Amino acid sequence: MAAFHKISLFVLVAGALVFQGCNKSLVVKNVNYAQQLETVLVPDSNGDVKDVRHGISYSILPFQFEEFQDTSSVQVTEVRMIRNSDGYYFITADRFKHVYVMAPKQGELKLKKKILVDEQGLLSPAFNWRVPNVQLVNRQTNEVFLMDEEGLSKTNDKDKESKS
Repeated sequence: MAAFHKISLFVLVAGALVFQGCNKSLVVKNVNYAQQLETVLVPDSNGDVKDVRHGISYSILPFQFEEFQDTSSVQVTEVRMIRNSDGYYFITADRFKHVYVMAPKQGELKLKKKILVDEQGLLSPAFNWRVPNVQLVNRQTNEVFLMDEEGLSKTNDKDKESKS
């Protein structure tokens, strides 16, 4: 009988080890999510934007409500979006005062930070990827802002002068 218990115990331990080995998740480290170029999206009549290249779609209306307190009609003609190396989306549009930093979650984008960049509203904004920051250029005024998911890093005066 003792031999039977030893064999049973061995099978039980071996089975547990095999099960644990199958249960481990594959983890890939040092992933860079950055999009090198911004994406310019045009909302449809419902306020939805779709980026087929990067596989994301969402409604611009919650952002529009934050900016204009109005969702009665779509007031945004183009949405500017870029993603940094940590996977955060940076979203803005003409006349927006803010850049919205959004964290991707399962089936949603969650606000990480709302960055005030222009009290009057941006005119002709454009994003660029400048390691390790996202660069926002207000092409109408040639103002340049560097930011990450925590907020504004600093104004890059050298880039500002080269655009003048």
